[in-house]
Amino acid sequence: MRSIKRIVLAAVVATMAFSMAGCKLIQKTPEAIQNTVLAKVGSEKITLGDVDAELKADIDYLKETYGDDFESKIDDELKAKLKEVRQQVLNALVEEKILYLEAEKKGLVPTQEELDKEVAERTAEIQEAWGGEEAFAQAKEYYGYTDETFKAFLEDQVVIQKVKDEMFKDINITDDQINKYYEEHKDEFVNYGQADSRHLLFKTEEEAKAASDKIKSGETTFDALFKEYEGNKAKSTATDATEEDKALPISEDLGTVSHNQQNFDPLFLEGLKPLKEGEVSEPVKSSFGYHIIEATNVTETTPKEFNDELKAQIKTTLENEEKKSIYETQLDSLEKEYKVKTYENRL
Repeated sequence: MRSIKRIVLAAVVATMAFSMAGCKLIQKTPEAIQNTVLAKVGSEKITLGDVDAELKADIDYLKETYGDDFESKIDDELKAKLKEVRQQVLNALVEEKILYLEAEKKGLVPTQEELDKEVAERTAEIQEAWGGEEAFAQAKEYYGYTDETFKAFLEDQVVIQKVKDEMFKDINITDDQINKYYEEHKDEFVNYGQADSRHLLFKTEEEAKAASDKIKSGETTFDALFKEYEGNKAKSTATDATEEDKALPISEDLGTVSHNQQNFDPLFLEGLKPLKEGEVSEPVKSSFGYHIIEATNVTETTPKEFNDELKAQIKTTLENEEKKSIYETQLDSLEKEYKVKTYENRL
């Protein structure tokens, strides 16, 4: 019996040793990992290396911060974000590959002379946008491009644009479509009203209501409270502010605020919109607390004139909508034609 146990134990040890050796043998090198195929478009392959090349600046940052084996060190949230970005890049590369193959099939690839001309024009535009030759060179280096690879990238973009132009060549937006769109979206085509706005901000509804009642009764004025609270914002936001300081009412001059002002609390804007010249609001609740708002130099929201400029704006909107619809439909068809396969589980 003892000899049988020894034979079984030896077999188990041998099996474990073989398994461990096998794990080491199949462990991928960094180079092999970069060669992992993430998608196939016909006979063309897109690898993890292709994706990461598009994310060079981000990958370099992760390597500098966490080391070459950063993927084993970053937290789950950052891993999820990296996977999401890689997925977006992979999708873009698949689309580009499909469109390039379609350009070749339809004979839309320009001659090298034509490509050189268009690439030179685009390069000049991009260089100007980046602020000159030196800044442009730094940008290319940062994003991992050499002069040759950037030229190749632009050549691809020129070819891809030829395919899109072919897709969209029959789009024709008529005056009837423009007029119909205008009638259906009249409320969007307005010159938004605005007002010079000051406000008092309170932490609680009770404080705001008490101040509002005093203003309405004539016991005090908006101006008087505005001056009284003027220094409170600095106190409440100071690094050494106490809980009492943080609870202080504050006053602020917000300058000219449009009725559709970006980055403003929508509830605040709803409180501002109905105010007439020199009017002070009732307490208005927002995510910041309770406001009493004063409006001066008020202008009303008025309809935009249905002129050539607005018609051109609507035409562009309709063209973009039709382009989006055509592109999505044709891309879906081309994915089937070129037998696209993606392997997101390998990301």
